[in-house]
Amino acid sequence: MSIRAAVLSIGDELTLGQVAESNARWISQECLALGVRVVQHRTVDDDRDEIARGIVQLAAIAEVLVVTGGLGPTDDDLTREALAQAMGSKALIEDDRALEMLRARFESRGREMPQMNARQALRPTGAQCIDNPNGTAPGLMARIDQSTVYCLPGPPNEMRPMFHAVISPALQARVDAAERQSLRTCAIHSCGLAESVAAERIRAFMQRDANPLVGTTASGAVVTARIRASGTAAHDGRFEQVCDEIERAWSPYCFGRDLTTLAESLGQVLRDRGEHVVTAESCTAGGIAQFITTAAGSSGWFRGGWITYSNGLKHAMLGVPREMLHEHGAVSPQVACSMAVGAAERAGVRFAVSATGIAGPDGGTVGKPVGTVWIAVADLKERDAAHRARARCFRLSGDRETVRERSVRIAAQLVRFSAMGNPDIPVLWEVPFAIAGPT
Repeated sequence: MSIRAAVLSIGDELTLGQVAESNARWISQECLALGVRVVQHRTVDDDRDEIARGIVQLAAIAEVLVVTGGLGPTDDDLTREALAQAMGSKALIEDDRALEMLRARFESRGREMPQMNARQALRPTGAQCIDNPNGTAPGLMARIDQSTVYCLPGPPNEMRPMFHAVISPALQARVDAAERQSLRTCAIHSCGLAESVAAERIRAFMQRDANPLVGTTASGAVVTARIRASGTAAHDGRFEQVCDEIERAWSPYCFGRDLTTLAESLGQVLRDRGEHVVTAESCTAGGIAQFITTAAGSSGWFRGGWITYSNGLKHAMLGVPREMLHEHGAVSPQVACSMAVGAAERAGVRFAVSATGIAGPDGGTVGKPVGTVWIAVADLKERDAAHRARARCFRLSGDRETVRERSVRIAAQLVRFSAMGNPDIPVLWEVPFAIAGPT
């Protein structure tokens, strides 16, 4: 590809790990769609010299550099000064139009502009301001040798519209249609497969000199295949063939491509069948319901749920028998199944999923160590009454948050499998022979 880009992210909160850096990923995806490959991401703290050094170094290797952050009104917002330094001058001048728009923004809200905000209208000599319709920080655009440098605010709700308004058209004008088609990418997602198992299933496609090139990444319970085709392989059918074969190799664990989420995939399966699901949660404390409702339109297939942390509420709200709780304990297949069936019956829906376990850091025993989680899916249309609910035991490693996060995704995938008519598919971290059906 003829155009190379780089991203420089700025902020102490990023280098200290207080805030996750997400702008670079989004910018890279947008650039790829436009036929421009991002060759480097870099993150620096709020230090003028470090920012200037990053701008100079990245501008030397990329024709387009996108800088995010450091354009606020406070003394630690130093991108303007750093850009001037990188351009060979420390001088900043006031941009009359930017200042006028700042004042107008405050006046439209019935406020007088604080004097501190006036510094946001400063720009290096030779740079231009970029309008920001969603915030007080104008962006900046400048040339450094052969590189065009765009400085945008850090908040995504400000940065993204400015990228689409200014940078996207500029890149489209520089990249012709043939060039945009010379690189294609796709991400194919699965849930419930170990990364090593997933990679073995597609090993034939993972040679490092292959085109399309395939690699895998894992995050929690999700394994993703990332496919990249360049040149003729992007449009001669090989790209589509590899994507299709990976989906077949990972079926039924594969749930979607690119931006498709597991929650959206679950929702599509339920919508296609005209069914609904509810949740009954203990150790996940509403996490499954929260995850499910990240999908737009989830009200069409998700009815609601119960959070029953205590045994008393498991009995009172879901009808779990007291003697069952006493005999088997809350973390058991019997209780998990009873929770799921009770939720489905009370909501009048076909499917329910429950989770009861020990997320930690305390509460574990020899027989039920921390990370033990029982997840049950109830299907009230199951003809065999003894199998109206199936419970599975998982032993999940990691801290409390990790155990919960993995439990949530596994629960969603198990409901998806059941709705697809495949309730007994084995899943990552499952304790063998743990499927049970007593209610």
